[in-house]
Amino acid sequence: MVSSRYELQTALFVAAFGLGCTEFDVSSIAENDKPRDVEVDTADPAPVDTGETEPPVEGTPIALISHDRVDFGIVCSDRMETVTVESVGDAPLTVSWVQVDGLGWELSHGSLPALLAPGEGFEIHLLGGTSGEGMLTITTDQDGETRHEIPLVATADRAPTLTITRPVPESILSPEGDATFEAIVIDDRDRPEALSVSWTSSVDGALGTVTPATDGMVVLPWRSVAQSSGDHRVEATVTDSCGNVAIDSVGFCQNEGYTEDSIDLETWNFEGSALWDMTNEWVELTGPFNDQAGTAFQTAAAVSSDDVVIDFEFYVSGGSGADGISLTALDVDRMSSFVGGTGGGIGYYGLPGWSIEVDTWYNSEHSDPTSEDHLSFHIDGDINTPLAWATLPDMEDGAWHTASVSVIGPHVTVAIDGTTYIDTDIGGLVPFSAYVGFTAATGGATNYHLIDALSVEGFVCDD
Repeated sequence: MVSSRYELQTALFVAAFGLGCTEFDVSSIAENDKPRDVEVDTADPAPVDTGETEPPVEGTPIALISHDRVDFGIVCSDRMETVTVESVGDAPLTVSWVQVDGLGWELSHGSLPALLAPGEGFEIHLLGGTSGEGMLTITTDQDGETRHEIPLVATADRAPTLTITRPVPESILSPEGDATFEAIVIDDRDRPEALSVSWTSSVDGALGTVTPATDGMVVLPWRSVAQSSGDHRVEATVTDSCGNVAIDSVGFCQNEGYTEDSIDLETWNFEGSALWDMTNEWVELTGPFNDQAGTAFQTAAAVSSDDVVIDFEFYVSGGSGADGISLTALDVDRMSSFVGGTGGGIGYYGLPGWSIEVDTWYNSEHSDPTSEDHLSFHIDGDINTPLAWATLPDMEDGAWHTASVSVIGPHVTVAIDGTTYIDTDIGGLVPFSAYVGFTAATGGATNYHLIDALSVEGFVCDD
C-alpha cells in the first residue's frame, strides 16, 4: 500500500518506464525530486581522411631503408653492397622477411624475424651484379605490414670492339706510300686512352704496342724497310681492364723496297768521297775536286734486279764539267767491293750487276756513243759496251733533275724530267738479288754529284 503522495508518484514513474511507455510527463515532479543526471560522451569525433599524411603518433614503428635502388653499373665480376634497415620510429620495428629475386643475386643477413629498437639497424649483404636485373624485397611491420622493394641493376662488362680500317684486306703496300695501320677501338667501361693495342705480324712477329687516342683511333707506323716483303697477316689485340679481349686481323702483301726518308742512315754504305750531307739531307758522291770516286749503296734491304722501279733526283753541276753518275743494281752474291773505276769509269766500272749512267764527259777511249750528255745502260760494269743509249739535253745546268727507272723482266724504261729516253728489251739480263746505289767520279774536270729523294720498289706481290 502506498503510504504517501511521493511514494505514489515514484511508483507511477517506475511503472511507466518499466512498461516501456513512450509518453510520460514528468513536468510536475519537483526540482529537488528529479532523478540524477545521465553521463554524456564528450570524446572528439573520429578523424576524417583528407588524403594528407598525418604525423606519426606515439608507438609507431617506422623503417628507413638505406637504398631505394642498387645500381652497380658496368662490372667485371660480382660486387658486394650492404643495404641497411633502420628503426626510426618511437616503437620497435620488426623485420620479418628478406628476399632477393633475379638470376645471379645472393644475400646474407642475421636471423629473422629481427626486432629493432628505435635507432637500431639491420644489415643485408647483397652479392651479385654480372647477371642483370633483380629485386630485393624487405617486409617490416610498418603500417601493419609493408613490403619494401629495391630494384637491383648491374651490367656485365662486354669485350671491346676492335676494327682494323687500314690497310684494306688483300691490298698491296708500296714502300713509298703512306705506310700506316689504323684501327678503331671501343669499350663499354674503359676510356680508349686507358687501353693498349698490340700488333703482330705473321712474318716479322711483334710490331709494337700503341695507346689509342681519345676518339679510339689507333695508328701504327709501318716501316716497310724494317719489315719483310711478301704476304703478311697482321693481328691487332686489345684487352680491357676486366680482362676481356678483342682481336682483328688483316691480310696484305708488302712490295719490297724503301724510300730515303724511311731508311736509317746507318744502313747506307759510303765509300771513297761519298758522304751524307746532314745539313741538306742528301747524298754527296763527289765534291768539285779532281780525281774523286764515291759510291753510296743502300744495304738495309735487297731487291730483285728484274722487277723494280727506282725514282730519284740528281744534281751534276757546280764544277768544270765531269764525269757523271750511275744508278747501279749491285749483285749481292757476286760483289767484292762497292767501288769501281774512277774517271770515265764513273765509279761503277767493273762492278757486277747492271748500271744506268748519266754521262756528262766525252771519253772517246771508252767508246762513248756521243760527245753529248747522254744516257746508257750497261751490264757488269762494262763501260765500253752500252746496250741501250740516248742523247740528253744539257744536264750541267745548275738544276736538279728527276729520274725514273723501271726494270721489269728484260724490259728497261728510263725517263729523265718526265721524258722517256730508253724503252726497250735488253738481252742478257738475268735476275739477281741487288743492293741499289749510286756511283760518281771526277778526273781532270770536276762537278758536284748529288742524289736526293730516293724511292725503290720491288714488285714481289701478285697484282
